[in-house]
Amino acid sequence: MNVDAAELLDPELLKDAESTAQHPAIVTPPDEAQTMTRLPASVPPPLPAAGALATQPLLPLAFPPPPRVAQVAHPGVAPALPVSRPSWLRSLLSTTQAPPVEGPAAPPLTRERVAVACVVAALAFALVAMITGLRGAPDGSVAPLVAAATILGRSMLALGAGAFSFGLLRMAERLTSKG
Repeated sequence: MNVDAAELLDPELLKDAESTAQHPAIVTPPDEAQTMTRLPASVPPPLPAAGALATQPLLPLAFPPPPRVAQVAHPGVAPALPVSRPSWLRSLLSTTQAPPVEGPAAPPLTRERVAVACVVAALAFALVAMITGLRGAPDGSVAPLVAAATILGRSMLALGAGAFSFGLLRMAERLTSKG
């Protein structure tokens, strides 16, 4: 604090400020300090002795690694192609699909009716997607943030309806295909 500012302040206020700066703000009473116990420092557990750990011997590494293609036994015979594993997506889809139903197949007329119903519903959802997606921006009476949120909401609804329409058309295609 400079001398000019000290002259403007009350001298008793300066004494109080100086006295609090010299003493700690938190002082524990003497009887409480005697009852406190100090906890030991947190340290990691000691490492076990060198002979106590049972380790497996390391396997020798072969460089370069052995080839994954079968070796040609006869010079005139082409090597067999290695068996490729299915991709993770195919294995995921095969485990999540329902097993084939053992029983009488549905009559083709029923499958065609369901396919027609899927096409009609797909066209209705496509119409909803086009009407919602091609709608104009809100008028200028609303705030710009509200107008942006309205446009974003309409576009998300249009995309969802279009995707659902596409899914229904694919379902109808699968129902009408032979096999």
